[in-house]
Amino acid sequence: MKKTLFACVTMLLLMIAGGAIAQTYPDSPVRIFHGFSAGGNADTVSRIIAEPLTEALGQPFVVEPKPGAGGNVASSYLSKQEPDGKNLIILTGGHAVSGAMMSALDFDPVEDFTFVSRLSFFPFFIAVQPGKFASLDELIKAGKADRLTFGSAGFGTTQHLTGELLAQTTGANIKHIPYKGDAGSVAALMSGEVDMVVAVGTSLFSQAESGQVELLAVSSAERWPSAPEVPTVAETVAPGFDVFSWIALAGPAGLSDDVLSTLNGAVVAALDDPAIADKLAALGGQAAASTPDEMAQIVATQIANWNSAIDAAGIERK
Repeated sequence: MKKTLFACVTMLLLMIAGGAIAQTYPDSPVRIFHGFSAGGNADTVSRIIAEPLTEALGQPFVVEPKPGAGGNVASSYLSKQEPDGKNLIILTGGHAVSGAMMSALDFDPVEDFTFVSRLSFFPFFIAVQPGKFASLDELIKAGKADRLTFGSAGFGTTQHLTGELLAQTTGANIKHIPYKGDAGSVAALMSGEVDMVVAVGTSLFSQAESGQVELLAVSSAERWPSAPEVPTVAETVAPGFDVFSWIALAGPAGLSDDVLSTLNGAVVAALDDPAIADKLAALGGQAAASTPDEMAQIVATQIANWNSAIDAAGIERK
């Protein structure tokens, strides 16, 4: 009887101690890594989300860029950290692209991460020189009659694979020309080096407003709120076409349920703040939280889809 009572008391004390530990997370500063240059979109989003997390959870969330290999240097580093919640990472849709394109990653893009929540998502726009094509349908017909070219932010980027998927889906002959970032591809479009580009809206909207480029379509399943006049690929030439990228918060595999719940709750609350949503919208994204399981499924599904697109296009993996 005494042994049973002692065991019950011990278990109760352990449960109380465990609860106390969970309630005090975080008890020290938390680092948020990302794999891109300081000042870029990933860096800006990291700082946007770090501020409300710091306020809500009472410890500094410190952003640390760790650029290289299209974000994979940071992903590799983060995947090998202790799952104590003290090291997190901002991932982009390029994480799923790398999972499909890169054959020699030293981490598993799904199994080696605990996905906390999506932060935002955004589509890509197909743009041409003004007056060159009246519609996306006209562009695709031209691509079936003769070879066209499209520019992207670089080989193996989501923009590149979106263009390849468009060509496969419609049967158009559109050759990829890689550039250094969206800015490079948009400049090439305006100078006439390529027939079209696939790029993020923030790289195209000002040029479209000034009449330097024309937006023919958006890759998302529904029209984008900041450009409602632009039709979707799905409603013009390829029913069911739906491509978007995203930004998400993650940690190493094995984050405890308590830490994960704390972080997810803080992110959901932050994204419900109109001021935070407006800041993300200014970067071209739409604030949208998710459950950890939903985010993990998004990544796994996109890796499978990009693998199929890469195989169909005959693109050599790195």
